[in-house]
Amino acid sequence: MTLLNSLPASSSSKPLIEDFLRDFDSALASSISKIDECIVESALRVTLLGGKRLRPTLCYLCGFSESKYEDLLKVSVILELVHVASLVHDDVLDNAQFRRNQITIHNDIGVNDSILLGDALFSYALELSTEFKDNTVCKVVSHATRKTCSGEIAQNHTTGNLLLSLEDYIQIISDKTGHLFGASCELGGKFNGCDPFEQQILNEIGISLGVVYQLYDDIIDAFGNENKAGKSLGTDFASLKPTLPLILLLNEVDSAISDEILRLSSSTENHQYLIKKISKLYVEYGVLKMCVEFFNVRFNDTISLINSLNNTNIRNSLTDFIDSFSSKTSSINNLNESNFLAIHS
Repeated sequence: MTLLNSLPASSSSKPLIEDFLRDFDSALASSISKIDECIVESALRVTLLGGKRLRPTLCYLCGFSESKYEDLLKVSVILELVHVASLVHDDVLDNAQFRRNQITIHNDIGVNDSILLGDALFSYALELSTEFKDNTVCKVVSHATRKTCSGEIAQNHTTGNLLLSLEDYIQIISDKTGHLFGASCELGGKFNGCDPFEQQILNEIGISLGVVYQLYDDIIDAFGNENKAGKSLGTDFASLKPTLPLILLLNEVDSAISDEILRLSSSTENHQYLIKKISKLYVEYGVLKMCVEFFNVRFNDTISLINSLNNTNIRNSLTDFIDSFSSKTSSINNLNESNFLAIHS
């Protein structure tokens, strides 16, 4: 049983989450089959890889309404298309070799076609969002798409800037990851009849959840196991993108060590020595523990936001969801700093 499949239905008339996700996968495949013929095969490959389906899940949990079920499916498809498009581009930028245990698409059809495939998926998502009666979906999805791309650009601009502040980093991942989560919760609330104020709270909850998931990925990327993760790890460090572990480490060390790390990172000839140096420092300064503690603070902030909701059904659904995530959060307590050396050597 997967994490999401363990979530209960909140009422006898509400389908189980796995039933919704099964309908979602069918709707996604049907929608992709209508895209331009020359990219159908590649589009189906990247969209139907599976994965957590977090955005459709959040949309459903915040928005279930029998009369709006088809709308929920459609907006979930739109949000997932944007997400998958961003993953296609991310894998190109990171030169990732695997995605969910499959060879990444750019290693099959080439970098240029992969970039254009991502562009086509972005465009198709926005095209579908114009088919609703009012422009709310189009407006929310367009805003989230822009923020996702802006966050990616901002992150690329920080490549090699290992002295990025923690505050600036949180802003980047709020944009890059959080806003699509926010759009999922907000649009779910719209179809559930929530007022604009409650929709805005749902947007904030989604952004907070997105940050939590990105921080979790940062920790796994540095200290995880590729076989369990189902994707390439260590790509952020390899490309010298600042992430939570490095940022927290550089906040702790003195200027001499910080200067040495920056000097070593500026030359590819020193890469193996840099890996060993950072791995040693991670152990010496207890960086994994600091990461987990910071993660838990942000996780509890998300819980507080959920508890502030007036809508009891949505509050209970999101509480069940975040409780089910606790098994993942507990798993990071079993990681080890020395895993960093194993991943990067």
